[in-house]
Amino acid sequence: MMMIRCINKLNKINNFVIGNTVKRSYGTSTTLISRRSLTSLCSLGEQSSSALSMTSTLQRAAKKGGKGDKKGAEETPYDKLSAVDLNPMKEQCERTMEFLFREFGNIRFGRAGPELLERINVETPSGPMQLSHISMITIKDPLTLHITLYDTELVKAVEKAIQTSNLEITPIVQGSLIRVSLPKPTQELRAKLVKQVNSIAEEAKVSIRRHRKDGNDLMKRYKLVKDDERTLEKNIQKVTDDYVAKITKSTDSKLKEINQ
Repeated sequence: MMMIRCINKLNKINNFVIGNTVKRSYGTSTTLISRRSLTSLCSLGEQSSSALSMTSTLQRAAKKGGKGDKKGAEETPYDKLSAVDLNPMKEQCERTMEFLFREFGNIRFGRAGPELLERINVETPSGPMQLSHISMITIKDPLTLHITLYDTELVKAVEKAIQTSNLEITPIVQGSLIRVSLPKPTQELRAKLVKQVNSIAEEAKVSIRRHRKDGNDLMKRYKLVKDDERTLEKNIQKVTDDYVAKITKSTDSKLKEINQ
């Protein structure tokens, strides 16, 4: 019976046992196989079947192991909180503060100072230059400034630069001297300047909040544990709150100056 089962596994054609031999029919051809040969053949078939079964098992195991290795390779380690640099955000906030101080410096009420005109850019043959680099600015009285140019050929260029600035003042040319007078203080002018100061302050605060968003976007580039994420969010918010507080303090100081 064992020999017959072996033959059936190895062939799907007509097989049968005759005496001590097995007769296999292939159409009109007939081949006789001895019992000993048949036993060896069956043993070889069983070994081949076992080998194939083991190979298949190893292949499935390797495939599962491969998937596990791939999954492990795809895992990204968490970043350290110290790897997130907020200095770019702080630098942007500092530029916003510089803008605020520059704009506030251009607002004067009842008192003139050289800093009012120093940052005005003048077109010269050598390119744009700040007024403070090509002239000497002095205080004539609380409402009047005198501008003495190092090069008198730049008088027209300086006059145009002052007229096109946002200071809303009119320069008066007297030879090589340019005189600038601030308007006399009035309640109408005071209200106008207060509104201007508040507008500049609000613009600066919006800019700081925009930098906060940049900081939050930066955080998303890192893979952090939840505790570090919360810590970083608090740090970003603290930077924002600190700069907003600085803006509020500077604004209050400027409004106090105008309302004196």
